[in-house]
Amino acid sequence: MTHPYIKNGQSWAFALRTLLGYPVFAPARHTVAFSTSGPRDLEKDRHLADIAIEMQRDFVHLTFVDIDAPEPSEIGLAVLGHHGVHWLPKARLFAASERAPLEMLHGDKRWRIDERNQLVSYKLPARHLLTRGEQVAWQRLRKMAAALDGLELTGGKFVMLGGSYQDAHDVADLQVAA
Repeated sequence: MTHPYIKNGQSWAFALRTLLGYPVFAPARHTVAFSTSGPRDLEKDRHLADIAIEMQRDFVHLTFVDIDAPEPSEIGLAVLGHHGVHWLPKARLFAASERAPLEMLHGDKRWRIDERNQLVSYKLPARHLLTRGEQVAWQRLRKMAAALDGLELTGGKFVMLGGSYQDAHDVADLQVAA
């Protein structure tokens, strides 16, 4: 049996992945990974950066305050750069319209998935559009995550803190201990 925490995280991560416009299957050019965890600190942020380097993928990461949290408290990005990984915590979700793919805002950049399935940045939307765009994005994400409640994905990995992706455990093999 999969722990409800893992199912909840998978539902939210898959909903965000879908709404960002990333393919629901593993594309030939798989450039972005999606992950979840409990509260993060500097050690955990460094660990996520190490995994991004090992996998050679950018990460979109959802943080939950605890295992019973109904929704993520934060979304962060780990973006591969020329000299390492840029960790962008506390990204804000944004939707340009009710049907547009979701985007993430951080600092002075707007991040989205492009037609080659890459995480790319460009300038922020007009300031007067931000509040409504953020509300729309979260409404859509909450709705889709609720629709996917209990989702059990195959191929998910559980990486122990300090461990490598190569040594990750298949989520399907994890057992819930009483």
